Amino acid sequence: MALVEGPAPPPQADEGTECADDEDVEEVEFAGQNFGDLLGPDCVIKRVDKDKNVIGGAKPEEFQQELMSRAQSQKRLGACAEHVKDMSRQDKLAWAVDLKDRANEFYAQSSFEEAARLYNDCLVALDLDGTEEEVREVQFKLQLPICTNLAACMVEMGQYSRVAEICEIALSVDPNCCKALYRRGLARYRIGDHHSARPDFEAALQGITKRRESGELAGDEVRSFSDLQRRIVVYLGHIRRFTAEERQACKRMFEPGTADDSGGGGDGGLYADRPGARVEDDGDGMPIDDSDDALDSALARARGDWTCCPCRRRAERLKDD
Repeated sequence: MALVEGPAPPPQADEGTECADDEDVEEVEFAGQNFGDLLGPDCVIKRVDKDKNVIGGAKPEEFQQELMSRAQSQKRLGACAEHVKDMSRQDKLAWAVDLKDRANEFYAQSSFEEAARLYNDCLVALDLDGTEEEVREVQFKLQLPICTNLAACMVEMGQYSRVAEICEIALSVDPNCCKALYRRGLARYRIGDHHSARPDFEAALQGITKRRESGELAGDEVRSFSDLQRRIVVYLGHIRRFTAEERQACKRMFEPGTADDSGGGGDGGLYADRPGARVEDDGDGMPIDDSDDALDSALARARGDWTCCPCRRRAERLKDD
């Protein structure tokens, strides 16, 4: 049984590379055959996480495409490393910051795959050798903002396990980074892990409040962090509501009369599938749209903005990074 370790990496675009021309990246070939032919119809491919827990399956074609993508990514990063190897520390930093600004533009245009590629390229320029002061400069000017921005890309691409991993790196640099805490919480929220998401949201909210009271925020940061604060409050409200609903559902399950062993006439509860079970009234039944775009639109309406352009809102969210 073939196994694929962990989730798939960010898809790599085929054009517009910053470190190598397209002709320098050779296509990986397998003697003219695809993995489906090589492995046979009886082969089962399971995708596992770092602890060898099965998290899904994969088709041979997907497995082959993933390996080819990884090979191309390694070639690209190797070309970036070759490009910066003779640069001074300050030149590397300047090169990476310029590349990060271009990645921000792709993110604002919803080109998340291309933005993720460029953010990954930036990390090649990380130079963590030197004095403590020099290392901290690289961490806060390069590693921290790039990790938080890369996490934002992964959120948009739905790669939530990757978001959590990247935010862990950012929080190792600054444990109080509000954006890293928020995005890790958002990733956990999106996969339904409300128990783990809540502390992240609360810590991010506390950090924003602390920065505001200390006078650290100025200019565009005030609006950016105000929007972030409102977004966090909305998610915390949803978590509290979901928690209350779960408690009520558990309580109803064990209330007298919610289940009857005779097979009929009960109110539902544990045996809601039996004949005579009560049908719950869901009210309006409208699902909550808690996506970033929906929240951004609500915030824009609350501010009285005329535009609801998602590209503009994304650019504003990355402006301070």
